[in-house]
Amino acid sequence: MSERQITRDIARYSDTDEPMHRWALTIDGDTVSELWVDTTTGEIMQVETPTEHQGNGYATALYRKAAAEITIYHAPESHRTPEGDRFARSVGGEALPCQHGCCDNDNDFDDEEF
Repeated sequence: MSERQITRDIARYSDTDEPMHRWALTIDGDTVSELWVDTTTGEIMQVETPTEHQGNGYATALYRKAAAEITIYHAPESHRTPEGDRFARSVGGEALPCQHGCCDNDNDFDDEEF
C-alpha cells in the first residue's frame, strides 16, 4: 500500500520569491502536488501537480487541508490562468478583491459622494 502524506512548511518558490506557506502531498516520498500561499494575504499563489498525477484529486486534497488550517483565498478571477480558474471553480472558496487597482471590484464605490 502507498504511503500518502501532506506536509506544511514555509519555503521559497524560487530564489527571488518571498517565503510562502507550502503544502505538499507526497506518495512514497515523491511529491505529487504542491500548493503555495502568500503568508501575508492568504492568496493562493501557485498550485502544481505534474501532468502524470493530474486528475487524482491531489490539489483538491491540499486545498482542503490548507483551508482547514488557515484562511486562504483564490486570486481575483481576472488574475487567474485558465487552469487556476478551473481549480478555483472546482474547489470553491472565496477570492480576494483586486489589490492592484487594475480590476473592477464589486465593493468599489460608484462615484457616490458622502
